[in-house]
Amino acid sequence: MLAAIMSLAAQQRLSLDYCRYHALKSNKNLLVADEKKTQSEAIKQMAFDQFLPRVTANGTAMWSSRSVQLLSDEQQDNLSNLGTNISTSIAERLGNGIIANYIANTGIVHSISGRINNIGQGLVDDMSIDTRAIYAGMVSVTQPIFMGGKLVALYNIASANAEVKDLEYIKAVEDLVIQVDEYYWRVVSIENKYRLAKDFCNLLDTLNRNVGEMVATGVATRSDQLKVQVKLNEAQMALAKAENGLSLAKMALAQLCGMPLDSDFTTEDGDLGNLPLITDTTIDMNRVYNNRNEMKMLHQAERIAKESVVIARSTFMPNIVANGGYIISNPNLFNGFEQQFDGMFYGGVVLNIPIAHPTSFHSVKLAKSKQREVKYQVSEAKEMIQLQVTQISQQRKVSMKNYLQAESNIQNAEENLRLAQASFNAGVLSASDLMGAQTAWLKAFSEKIDAAIELKINDLYLNRALGETQNLNY
Repeated sequence: MLAAIMSLAAQQRLSLDYCRYHALKSNKNLLVADEKKTQSEAIKQMAFDQFLPRVTANGTAMWSSRSVQLLSDEQQDNLSNLGTNISTSIAERLGNGIIANYIANTGIVHSISGRINNIGQGLVDDMSIDTRAIYAGMVSVTQPIFMGGKLVALYNIASANAEVKDLEYIKAVEDLVIQVDEYYWRVVSIENKYRLAKDFCNLLDTLNRNVGEMVATGVATRSDQLKVQVKLNEAQMALAKAENGLSLAKMALAQLCGMPLDSDFTTEDGDLGNLPLITDTTIDMNRVYNNRNEMKMLHQAERIAKESVVIARSTFMPNIVANGGYIISNPNLFNGFEQQFDGMFYGGVVLNIPIAHPTSFHSVKLAKSKQREVKYQVSEAKEMIQLQVTQISQQRKVSMKNYLQAESNIQNAEENLRLAQASFNAGVLSASDLMGAQTAWLKAFSEKIDAAIELKINDLYLNRALGETQNLNY
């Protein structure tokens, strides 16, 4: 007795919101969908960054075994011996005359030629650039001004993709909620049928004892008792099956909610009681279209297709880019290649005008075709959604009628069982007839459970078809 009390106390009562909350927390598919949302937001930000200027910095250092020479060896030799060559040319022109001998004896030509040689050598030295070590750096800023509309279109496509990922996440949440609700109400259904099977076994067990007493007093026959015992054995087998089915259903719900598979719990809605009667209301299909995630995704697909046409057309548009920066180098390019750093600022505008290419025409044609394809998909989706809503709404009406009929059958079955029990106690009704009334009572309650669960599930499907967001408690 104490063990049973402790076991009952250890059982946890789970609500539907509790199951939803823990399923959403532990579901790996939702974690993946959430990461895809994060990725799409990053892609959207990357598309926006294309509007901003791009700043780059480059640097280089190069060493070589030889320097760059602006003059050839022959030119260097001519400059270095420029004075000597001039004096030799003058001497050859003057010959061996008195003036030539006088100039030669005074050493004037030798002095002048030496100075000219020094000047020529100086020019050679000044024009010799030491490029064995070169250092250069550049900071560049590039700002797109007009790219044919493709940057705006790419950002709009990235925004649409981000919206699609948000909608996919919401759809994944709704799919999981649908699954949790189905598993939850399955447990509720089997819990009720398990209790019903126990009650039926108790009725048969009581009847079996009563018939046994009647057999002992000679009022009933052994055959009557055997019929009751056979029915009791069948009921006990059905009870064992219900208990096993309840264990498996609880295990499936526990796995979905991230709980240990051997968790022992009951549901807060285990006692179905009287379900509220939901009156039928007029369905506004335009509102349904606006609420359905599938339509929202298709609208984003239309937006993407439209922007794809803009991107295709941008291949015909001119591109304008502004560019500027600062360049620094050593040797100094601005002061005779001296060994020091110096630089300059620069800026400009680059204009690119595409003339023609066959691929551009075909890409526009392809983009327009995809745009029309999405429009056809939107039209077809509306028809399918209207068909789905109509079918589920009709199914819900049928399930409501079944539930009301089951409620009426319950009242008749209970009254019939009460009268049969009274007649049996008075000795005017056989045990077989009483078992028939008990079986009818069992069937009526079982049908009520099935009708109630069917009504719950159809309400769930109808809300989903109407695009009404589930009220989740986090």
